[in-house]
Amino acid sequence: MKMLQLLLAAGVALTAACAAQVPPRSDRASMQSLIGDAGCSSDAQCKTVGVGAKACGGPQSYLAFSTVRTDESALRALADASAEADRQRAEAKGMASTCSVVPDPGAFCDRSQPAAGSAGTCRLHSGRGAAGPLAR
Repeated sequence: MKMLQLLLAAGVALTAACAAQVPPRSDRASMQSLIGDAGCSSDAQCKTVGVGAKACGGPQSYLAFSTVRTDESALRALADASAEADRQRAEAKGMASTCSVVPDPGAFCDRSQPAAGSAGTCRLHSGRGAAGPLAR
């Protein structure tokens, strides 16, 4: 019984040490939750945030959000934590990438699909960097 307890304690310690080196990934679902419905009434209310990190630098993709309905500071903090976790994971695994740049596609207020109580929904311009449900 003592041996089992010792092994369990060692496993917990090892898990904690690994977690300290590579923080858990803040996933896209958490960011989408902060973004919500991305309701907007003008293009000026729409911005983008980079998601993840490529091994050579820069984000893997982008999401559109509304400055009216999203806590931008909280979203950027979550995106930064996610990117840092990706960078640490890539470094720990010795990962490489093509080093291609994913350009920021920019965002606009799409009035063809309004969010509840607003004139439109923030969307990414189609093409490069578009990802996720807000990239339609």
